[in-house]
Amino acid sequence: MQKLWFRYRKWYINYIEFEITNTNKGLEYFRDKLFISILLLVNFFGVLAYIPSVIVAYINFEMKLVLINTLAVSVLLFVVFNRSLSLNLKKHIFSGNLLILSTLLFINNGLSGNGALILLMTTSAVTLYSGKKAGFFAFGYAVLMYACVLIFTKLGYYNFVHTTGYNFTEYVIISLNNLLFNLILVFSISFLITQLHKALLNENKLQKELIVKHNNAVAARNKAEQSEQLKSAFLANISHEIGTPMYSILGTTDLLKDYNTEDNGYQKSLQLIEENGNKLLDIIADIVNISKVESGLMPITPTAFNVKTCVEEIYTKLKTEVVEKDIDFTLTNLISTNESLIYTDKEKVEAVLNHLVKNAIKYTEKGSINIKCHLPEEGIVAFEVKDTGIGIPKDKFRSIFKAFYQVDTDQKNALHGSGVGLAISKAYTEMLGGKLSLKNNQDSGSTFGFTICTHWQCPEKKKNLKPAHNQKIKKVLL
Repeated sequence: MQKLWFRYRKWYINYIEFEITNTNKGLEYFRDKLFISILLLVNFFGVLAYIPSVIVAYINFEMKLVLINTLAVSVLLFVVFNRSLSLNLKKHIFSGNLLILSTLLFINNGLSGNGALILLMTTSAVTLYSGKKAGFFAFGYAVLMYACVLIFTKLGYYNFVHTTGYNFTEYVIISLNNLLFNLILVFSISFLITQLHKALLNENKLQKELIVKHNNAVAARNKAEQSEQLKSAFLANISHEIGTPMYSILGTTDLLKDYNTEDNGYQKSLQLIEENGNKLLDIIADIVNISKVESGLMPITPTAFNVKTCVEEIYTKLKTEVVEKDIDFTLTNLISTNESLIYTDKEKVEAVLNHLVKNAIKYTEKGSINIKCHLPEEGIVAFEVKDTGIGIPKDKFRSIFKAFYQVDTDQKNALHGSGVGLAISKAYTEMLGGKLSLKNNQDSGSTFGFTICTHWQCPEKKKNLKPAHNQKIKKVLL
């Protein structure tokens, strides 16, 4: 039923070319659309009721009713289907037709007929589609009609009693009640339309503000993306511009080691150049990586590898860095050979473990550093790096994972490095489905722990994993 109504209404709007000829906006446009709906409803139900009402009037020899109804329906059809009439003229003719119809029915049938009801509906409809001023005009017409009938009845020109059964006093009371109710409706409808208009204006205003805010947000996002692209391009350029000559310097340094091999001062200078050159390359790599992480451009490249061998290789490589310190550097590897094969991003796992162990070495002058790895539950690999170094204050536990943040201590090594190692480690760990945490306090050094999923987003690979580029592991598993 609703679909039929919409089609009927849409057909008529196209029929009278409303969207083309109408120039009103805002509330007046809304009133015009409302008038079309009222006109079509009255036309449909009016024509539908015309035939039975005429038949009944004809049977009862009420020829006046037949004539009144026929004229009213004829005018209604003329208003509906005449395309040459403007919408405002249609409103005037439609309103006048209903007012005259209600008057004639009221005179013919009095209060026992539907003339008073049609008059009440007409004033309400006129207020809806033409505004408060037109509604008061229709109400004034109703007052005039009731007053004329009252006067003619009082003067004896019209016998009202025979049509209603009411005496004159009762008629006055009923008329006043009808007019009062009519007036209340005009005020109420006018008030509701005004409030609805204000609400629509406020909604339009809010929509415009939202559009402006949305456009500003889009512009800000585009600007941020552009800035991010510029930053990434800048960092890539800096990495290339610094990295290229630095690799040349390191390559040349490596060649120079073959000369003056017995000159300790000469060899130490070359070693110093090599160490600091590698540190500079590591810093550049860290800055580029944290930029990729923050911009969401850091990819994950999972492969199958032996985590036990991976940890042992890192331990062996970093063991040479603690030779000059009074440190007991140990590895507790609790992962068995048949459980050592995992599927995740090997480079990121190595990067996290390297950052944590190097931090432990940097801030520990004596005591011990222990690397521990184990499988606390199925699908999870856990790592711990425990040291007896300077430790970290409890109030700095969260801050240390922020990029470029360093704990404020008197330790001379605190000024070394880029300050992004822990931020990168935390990001990498979370990307691999794990968590990085600090477990102890300043009194007993620092213990960092992190976990990763053994089968990153691919649990089905657990059944059939083949290590990449590691034939020795394959032989052991067989």
